[in-house]
Amino acid sequence: MPFINIHTHNFSIQSNVRSIFSIHPEEKLSHTETAYYSIGIHPWNIETTAIAATMNKMEEMVVHPAILAIGEIGLDRMITAPLSIQEKIFQQQLQLAEKYEKPVIIHCVKCFSELIRIRKKGQFQLPWIIHGFVKNQKIAEDLIELACYLSFGKALLINEQLQQLFKTLPSKNIFLETDDSAIEIEELYKKAAAIKNLEIEDLKKELLSNFKTCFNK
Repeated sequence: MPFINIHTHNFSIQSNVRSIFSIHPEEKLSHTETAYYSIGIHPWNIETTAIAATMNKMEEMVVHPAILAIGEIGLDRMITAPLSIQEKIFQQQLQLAEKYEKPVIIHCVKCFSELIRIRKKGQFQLPWIIHGFVKNQKIAEDLIELACYLSFGKALLINEQLQQLFKTLPSKNIFLETDDSAIEIEELYKKAAAIKNLEIEDLKKELLSNFKTCFNK
């Protein structure tokens, strides 16, 4: 039974791990028989990206079976790109995800009220995965109520408040990820299983079921 690494920037093929590698649409796909990808315009890259051309490139690429998701995309209040522009490009990519029935991997920094508003107003059908989740119980519950998944990374190893939150969440709404860190996904599974008082194999079974449900795999 494989480990699921729902979001990573570090390309590595491992027989016991199913990873979704996050890439920019201008990057090339490789090992498409053994690797999964997500593609998207990250809010950090908005000001240096030719948006129209890149959106066209995304639409060409998104039909490839190795591309499981649109992402990471989202909103970030800590960068210089105006939030109105970020939201416009975010919405364009959400529409692309809906058109091609691809779940979405989301980057969100200090914009959760906007994110929840967009999810409610847009009546989006495809799952959203909120990557690197480190927020509070209320935001977690609001997102889960809107049929979102919450993905946890290296902060779960050291953040005691996050660990307490993680313990309370239903396993059917969570994923684990390494993002851009050097940690191994197995380390996160070990910590997550201990927090939830589960055997690692039982946690692997739960998250594999989430993966199959989310991506119809």
